[in-house]
Amino acid sequence: TAHLMVFYSFIGLFIVTNIFFVVLYVFQIHGPYSQLNPVKWLANVSGVALIIGSILMIKNRMARTDQSTSYKDLYLLGLVLGLGLTGMLTEMTRLAGAAGLSYILYFVHLVFVFNLFAFLPFSKLAHLVYRTVAMAYAEYANR
Repeated sequence: TAHLMVFYSFIGLFIVTNIFFVVLYVFQIHGPYSQLNPVKWLANVSGVALIIGSILMIKNRMARTDQSTSYKDLYLLGLVLGLGLTGMLTEMTRLAGAAGLSYILYFVHLVFVFNLFAFLPFSKLAHLVYRTVAMAYAEYANR
């Protein structure tokens, strides 16, 4: 369940990011957006699910004594947790009117995002791409 929580929260946050990108750059509707907006609800639910899911994944990984945990595994899990925490804290501080702190947290959040993309080909997240390509190839090659 932890793996699925993280997976679906990333999908939800990807959808939210793309919707707000279109709203801002195509329709020229600038934020802040109402907390009653269904897209904001999806963002908040996905953000909380990302935090809970990543904490559960760290807990599950640490509980396994029969498997060794590499630095790369823990780095990825910490990166995902950091993404969720900085994203939610950025929103909370913005809503609380603490603009200075919000900007700092948002910068840290963007550093986490960059690290996630930079680390992707060298981590277990690469199976998102590799597995999808392998499945498409198998379908295309009629295997």
